[in-house]
Amino acid sequence: MLSDKILESIPPSIRIIRRFSTEAVGGALTLQQLRTLNLIREGQGPSLMAETLGVSLAAVSKMITCLSNKKLIIRKAGDDRRTSVITLTTKGTQVLDKVSDYVKAKMNKHIVELSKEEKEELMRGLMVLDKLVKHLKEV
Repeated sequence: MLSDKILESIPPSIRIIRRFSTEAVGGALTLQQLRTLNLIREGQGPSLMAETLGVSLAAVSKMITCLSNKKLIIRKAGDDRRTSVITLTTKGTQVLDKVSDYVKAKMNKHIVELSKEEKEELMRGLMVLDKLVKHLKEV
């Protein structure tokens, strides 16, 4: 029963966040490009990015080239010539910050309409959801 509610609530929430994210950049970047920038910010390398995004390593490589051409990331040679270190440029960081600020502002516009009790309840529920997700990751 609770799992039904989770499956019912989470996907629409994700779709809304995705829509707000692409709105923030006015369609200049795809959702996949934004997700890739975020994974780079988290320090993921191409192989882990491919796994996280559910795409091939070739697709990630193409995405990295595209983001590099847009001056959002820098790709430097790693310790051995088969690896590279990918970092965000200042512009890339600004794009992610802009998206985050935009999404938060859109959400906060409606969160303020909740009562104090509803906000507290929502926060407790989200903290429990975080705990559940951590346990599920271990399975």
